Amino acid sequence: MDTKEVHTIMTRRIALVFVCALLAVSTVFAAGGTGKKKSDGKVILKMGDNLPDHKNGYGAVIEKINAEFKALHPEVEIVTESYQDQPWQEKVKIYATANQLPDVLKYWSFSGMMKPLIDAGLVEKMNLADFKSYGYMAGSLEGNVYDGTLYGIPISGDMWLIYINKDLFKKAGVPVPTTWEDIIASVPKFKAIGVTPMVTNGKEGWPLCELYDNIAQRINGDFKRVDSAITRKAKYTDPDFVQAAAYVQKLVKAGVFQENLSTSDYGDARNMFGQERAAMYMMGSWEMSLATDKNFSDRFRANLDVIKFPVVKGGKGTANDVLAWFGGNYIVSATSKHKALAYEYVKYLGKRFGEIAWETQACFPAQKVTPRANDTLVSKQLLKIAADAKSTSGTPGLDRSDSVFKEDHQELIRQLCALMITPEDFAKKLDASAARAATQQ
Repeated sequence: MDTKEVHTIMTRRIALVFVCALLAVSTVFAAGGTGKKKSDGKVILKMGDNLPDHKNGYGAVIEKINAEFKALHPEVEIVTESYQDQPWQEKVKIYATANQLPDVLKYWSFSGMMKPLIDAGLVEKMNLADFKSYGYMAGSLEGNVYDGTLYGIPISGDMWLIYINKDLFKKAGVPVPTTWEDIIASVPKFKAIGVTPMVTNGKEGWPLCELYDNIAQRINGDFKRVDSAITRKAKYTDPDFVQAAAYVQKLVKAGVFQENLSTSDYGDARNMFGQERAAMYMMGSWEMSLATDKNFSDRFRANLDVIKFPVVKGGKGTANDVLAWFGGNYIVSATSKHKALAYEYVKYLGKRFGEIAWETQACFPAQKVTPRANDTLVSKQLLKIAADAKSTSGTPGLDRSDSVFKEDHQELIRQLCALMITPEDFAKKLDASAARAATQQ
């Protein structure tokens, strides 16, 4: 049996799993497809995203845009379904299998996630010229281009960073770190005042994969090494990758992260930091909205700052090498009954998102912005970090291959951080997954 036949069989099996899952789900969009028209003449435009909170930050920007769009189109009613990242990814798989994708949805442009939808004819084509005048950063729209065609628009410029609580640093007598060795040294001081040194979302795995990629670059000095391992010009069993895995495990053993790292999700980690029970929060630039999130205290927001991802002593990477990519992509379903209206919405979203996001400090947009006198400290720092960048990573490693590699990467990094496997075993299994995926290309 050749590789193509194996791939075909695997594809059919995956489709069968999705169908079975569909039968077990009671929350599938109403039968009759998307863009359904109500009896009162209103057109229901169905949306889906990974933004459970539509009252603050990122989600609040979308709600403002929705309100503006509905004012321009009184006949439209927008109904949104929202979940956290991982549940939303699973929902999209189910809806795609049933040809019931929402009219407009937020999804990831990474080839392992977007391309299967494109290949299945489920994503509507877009005209690149329609978005060129909206101030997108160089290369940002191109992340949604496949075979010369635009299929979505990005709305955020994502950088991997460390948020800090300056007041907790002061109370613990800890200087702002520039190296990971500084962070390891700070662990007993933070724990002495009853504070967790650093938190992140370990349960879903992908933040730990970002940590791994960034530590690897801080050791070998080259973001391109990850792509080389995926394209088989290098191997994950090479010394620098094994060293990176060992270093990540070293951070866990040193007590840098929360004790329940592998079971702590995004909400848990964010709340621990916002409630001042953790001194640092490892996450992306989209969390600039913490500075304006009124779910947290004035004291917390007044003491919030953000720093560059630290270096590793003796490593080749610098603090101005930034793990950065463009994301938060919005696409239109090719099965929508109101594709023209859905496309009109996405164009309006592209026109308004950058300005509103910066005004509200909700996230770092994928569009050029003009600094303002009343910008928060965090937003000013993010602009500086972006301006100081000497190199950027592009798409993170776990999203440069197929969906099986992504799942393997997330599971293996969780096992590594739970001290269930050695760095050597982690490297061997990750490399085997990369090799398998390469044969499917």
